[in-house]
Amino acid sequence: MICSGIKSKVLGYIDDVLSGEIVVCKLARLAVERHVRDLGQQRTPDFPYYFNERHAEVACDFFPLMLRHSIGDFAGLPFELEPWQAFGIWALFGWKRECDDSRRFRKFYDSEARKNGKSTKAAGIALLMAMLDVNPSTGSVEEVAEVILSATKKEQVEKVIYAEIERIRLRSPSIEKCSSPINKQITFKHNQGSIRCVGSDKPYDGLNPLCVLMDELHAWREHHRKFYDTMQTGSGNRSQPLIGTVTTAGDDTSHLWLEEYNYAAGVLDGTIKDESFFALVYEIDKEDDPLDESTWIKANPNLGVSVKIDYLRDQAKQAAASKLALNRFTRYHCNRLVTSTEKAFDLEQWDACEGELSDWHDADALGGGVDLGGRDDLAAWGLVARFPMDGEDSEGRPIYRYEIKTKSYIVADTERDLAKQPFANWVHGGHLIKTTRAIADLRDDLVEECSEYGVHAVAFDPYNAQQFGDDLTQEGITAAAMAQNTGKQNEPIRDLLRAIKAGRVTHDGNPLLRWAIGNAVIARDRKDQWMFDKKTSGEKIDPVVAMTMAFRMACVAPARSTGSLYL
Repeated sequence: MICSGIKSKVLGYIDDVLSGEIVVCKLARLAVERHVRDLGQQRTPDFPYYFNERHAEVACDFFPLMLRHSIGDFAGLPFELEPWQAFGIWALFGWKRECDDSRRFRKFYDSEARKNGKSTKAAGIALLMAMLDVNPSTGSVEEVAEVILSATKKEQVEKVIYAEIERIRLRSPSIEKCSSPINKQITFKHNQGSIRCVGSDKPYDGLNPLCVLMDELHAWREHHRKFYDTMQTGSGNRSQPLIGTVTTAGDDTSHLWLEEYNYAAGVLDGTIKDESFFALVYEIDKEDDPLDESTWIKANPNLGVSVKIDYLRDQAKQAAASKLALNRFTRYHCNRLVTSTEKAFDLEQWDACEGELSDWHDADALGGGVDLGGRDDLAAWGLVARFPMDGEDSEGRPIYRYEIKTKSYIVADTERDLAKQPFANWVHGGHLIKTTRAIADLRDDLVEECSEYGVHAVAFDPYNAQQFGDDLTQEGITAAAMAQNTGKQNEPIRDLLRAIKAGRVTHDGNPLLRWAIGNAVIARDRKDQWMFDKKTSGEKIDPVVAMTMAFRMACVAPARSTGSLYL
């Protein structure tokens, strides 16, 4: 059958996706497959929905017939939907409930990379809903069709989607004639429909919207949850409300977005059954290399239209030279989840380094480090012994292997419940010393270890351990100040990670240290200098910090047979 117009465009897109002619990500393909599968089971006892092509076509035709682009290369031209956009609008507005002919989908999730026209498409949906959505009960245009644009800050949504709506309105004569803007609200004369903005930062009155569009959900945080819930549940009196999320990807601190994304992915892959939820996601797949330009089309379905390949190539060049830029590129231009923090250690590599420690009296050099952490919680010391290996590196320098051990201390009156696991096991195994005088016991044990093995220097953080450093000096141990910043931590962290990866580190399998290893994350500055980020680490990392400081001391120490340690 030969079709014309919008239907031909949509069916062509579906065929090209299923045949592989158009490259899409797994979730986008699942959305297409879901639509096709549903067509084959419509109006059955287990699937009481049907597809209304006339309604789908009316919704799609609204864009080129009523709307004009407002900015860029297409300013003033009709808003002709690209095939991928047409598919989304076609499916969203075409599916109906058999029981009352109302719209099947009550919520939708729409996500693609930046510059793919999310805001323009959302503006079109807002205008369609406010002006022409038909109430299935009356068969007439919905009266007082209120459309709410929401974001964490009212100003944000006013500057993006609402501003786009206002620009489109001024470019589109039919819409301008039937609408009037007053105080950042557009009202339509024929049905008293309206479009207005709300944000969690401003007071807003009781809502009964026909449609809510939530902008850039990745920026919403846990303290916005009440506002988020209000946006989701304020349409109880509407016969076919539509709640939409329009966003790019977030990171692992974007909890509300992550919940919505995971739900959308679950609906598409079949692990969640929700026939009222429509999802369309364009992203690079998890196994894709963000810098492989053959994958960019997956996250940028408008590539070659509103997204220029040269622009992405320029951004990719920056991403190839900087970890921070790569994170941004992956998130905003590949639309893929990124972690807000970077795990410092590979636990598999760390576990592979477990082994029996040597006699440290035979070590070439030893170094110590101490992290007092919170005075009412964990504190730790670390010792690292250095042993020469055969051969030299590419620059003619000797190669060393390192052995590590740490011990941690905690005050007996800590707020932690030390009877619970894993702390109870650590206390029982001697890896965590519970004591009423944690810092004093730590100092005494460290001094004893340094005396036993001839550790000459111990690093400490001058910010919170200056007195501890003075105490070590009185014991005849060199106390080396080592601030916890990128200037002091960058090189030791990188060198330690390289040694672990190369298998030149041995540790005794201390389970508390392993726990801290798993907690540690990296913070980077603009110069890509590294440090441990205690604020965003999942839990305590004091033993890791002490170990790294000790590693630094062992690295810079001259062999014991050659003389004193100079810092």
